[in-house]
Amino acid sequence: MQELKDYSGPFVRNIRFEDLSKEALGRLIQACCKEILVLDAYWQEQMRKRVGEDAARECLIENYTRIGKHEMKWTMEALNIKGNDVEAYAKANQFLPSFAQGFFDFDWDVKNKNHAILTVQRCPAFTQFKEQDPEKLEWNCHVLEAAAIKAYAAAVNPDIQIKALKVGFEGEPDEIACQWEFKIET
Repeated sequence: MQELKDYSGPFVRNIRFEDLSKEALGRLIQACCKEILVLDAYWQEQMRKRVGEDAARECLIENYTRIGKHEMKWTMEALNIKGNDVEAYAKANQFLPSFAQGFFDFDWDVKNKNHAILTVQRCPAFTQFKEQDPEKLEWNCHVLEAAAIKAYAAAVNPDIQIKALKVGFEGEPDEIACQWEFKIET
């Protein structure tokens, strides 16, 4: 079968992901990532309504720190990423469904295998909460993201040290959402 640019033609009984073009697969992956992020936002909203803000936040931290090891493992396996250094972490991080390309605008500056800086220029939560709910933004950035990033990095190597260079409203430069440094001391 010729690779399909889309699925606008007739029904194909035994169609597989492999039958789609790279471009169609990219669009499909973006749709899946969007679903994950929107489902998470809906879940958070319902938890807050039912159990209150504090309990919802506890559950959110628990969910992200639990899923981190799985999401990193699945991504690394899918892309055959080997190793347990900062470079391996950065490579897997580029393709995490929960940190989806196109929804987050980010850049990795990999200095060497044991040192990298992640700069997030655009973050949906930062954009949404910056004006509407600054307290929630600060909690998301300083508590949730710090815990999640630590769990995701530890899934690759518990010796990866993380330093927040710019988080929430703190730090410079102000035109970015956040910036994190990852190191393994050798």
